[in-house]
Amino acid sequence: MGAHDVLVVGCGLMGTALARSLAVQGHAVAAWNRTSDKAEAVGGGVTAVADLSGAVRQARIVLSCTSTYDTTRDVLASVVDWGSAALVNVGTGSPDEAEAMSVWARERGIDYLDGAILCYPQHIGTSDALILYSGSVHAWSEHSAALASLGPSSHVSADPRGASVLDVTMAGGFYITALAAYVEAASYALDQGIAVGDLRGVTDAVIGLLGSATDDVAHAVETGRHDTDQATVAVFAAGARLCRDAMRSAGRRADLLHAAADLLTSAEDAGLGESGFSAIATVAS
Repeated sequence: MGAHDVLVVGCGLMGTALARSLAVQGHAVAAWNRTSDKAEAVGGGVTAVADLSGAVRQARIVLSCTSTYDTTRDVLASVVDWGSAALVNVGTGSPDEAEAMSVWARERGIDYLDGAILCYPQHIGTSDALILYSGSVHAWSEHSAALASLGPSSHVSADPRGASVLDVTMAGGFYITALAAYVEAASYALDQGIAVGDLRGVTDAVIGLLGSATDDVAHAVETGRHDTDQATVAVFAAGARLCRDAMRSAGRRADLLHAAADLLTSAEDAGLGESGFSAIATVAS
């Protein structure tokens, strides 16, 4: 087996996309999977390997994309000789799991980066990708060029927890919640006879408004200053309750809107009715 630039461990949908993209960018790529036929199915100039230990020893980067951090440790536990390879784990996990993986790697003398992929497999290798890394500054310095070939990426912190914290923040706390809220809202609108085209036009405008609001909210939460001359917690709370009741009267559950209304009402009850929307941060912890 010849040397390769990158060994991809885990050939699910995302792992396959990572391996193929690296190969397209001119890197020598090998792939390993517990179920060998998945590695063989990657294709696209990627070499399927069966000997994991040998493949790790021949690699500069071991890019792990398995279902859990535990799975990554389980499959790599038998590898004794890592040579000069760095471990980059881009599987989804919590900040605590990222830190534990960093400790596991350090105990074995392995340079470690934790990664968070904030996009779909189809975006890998394009300008629509977004991958965050944290951990070893040395590993990032050595391998950032290869990792950047997967799409826009950045090293956000020397703390291995950093990328995962931002993943929890943006993928979980924001994107998943916002998309679920949109499904809830759009279902109501379409059920009420609104045409998809009309909904799309209003959606675009509101997303633009949301984008401009996020900078103000982040700054207010950071500084603890929640004053406003626009719309107060009391205004938002009344609007949220009204909209929730309208959805429920139409037979919708409106679970996410109900949660938002409850949070705004709690802020109102805490005497924050004249503050800006960001003041809910003080009652959300």
